[in-house]
Amino acid sequence: MAIDDLLDRGRDARRRRDEAADELAAVVKALDGLEGVKMLDATQKRELVRLRDRPRRKRTRRASGAAQAATR
Repeated sequence: MAIDDLLDRGRDARRRRDEAADELAAVVKALDGLEGVKMLDATQKRELVRLRDRPRRKRTRRASGAAQAATR
């Protein structure tokens, strides 16, 4: 049962991360729309640029504990 709980936690964490990424994308899209109609102040414009320019990390799969132990 403990293994099932750990697997569920991993799935829940991935789901929450994906939901957060979707929400962030929606916020950036909304800010882009506001910028298009000149409704952002200077601070908001700077933050929007910062969000756009942030480095995007590619998803990488971590090796499981057993696979890591086997390579050592």
